Amino acid sequence: MRLVRLVPATLALSFATAALAQAEWAEFVDRDDHFTVNFPGDPKVSDVQIKTAKGTALTGHYYSAEDRRGQYFMTVVDFRKTSADEQANAIKEASDAIRAKGKVTYDEPGRLDGHLSQRITVETPDGKRHLAEILMSNEKRLYISESATPMNTPPPAQFQASIQVLRSEEHTSELQSRFGISY
Repeated sequence: MRLVRLVPATLALSFATAALAQAEWAEFVDRDDHFTVNFPGDPKVSDVQIKTAKGTALTGHYYSAEDRRGQYFMTVVDFRKTSADEQANAIKEASDAIRAKGKVTYDEPGRLDGHLSQRITVETPDGKRHLAEILMSNEKRLYISESATPMNTPPPAQFQASIQVLRSEEHTSELQSRFGISY
């Protein structure tokens, strides 16, 4: 008889734990770096240094979070003070770094909120699936979103589908004056 009572209690507890694990996902907004994305909890934020192929040193921000299914990252680098050449090559350089992690199973150009992007899926030797979207915003910021999850779990749609690039006040004002668009 005790076992019969224990089974429903165990099931209720496991469903509550699963619901709690899903509830920790929330929208994260960073107005300084002009983006929003869903993360599992508050991401850790650190400064990052990158070098372009031409040797220009740039600083950016690296956001990282994890849950029981995997790790989730967003890197944002300001390219506004670089040459047009470096801006044009930024997506290719970042894409090459993602491709180098393992076997590429998907690699296509795309668009995210009107920004050109590259979408890449890589399977790594340690059994992880890396999904990445790399884009250069119209305001010359490079965004690299990446998730790393085991290949035997569903892709992290709540992360990948939530990414948005926010417009700055200057860009919104320019659109309003040029095209009569209001937001």
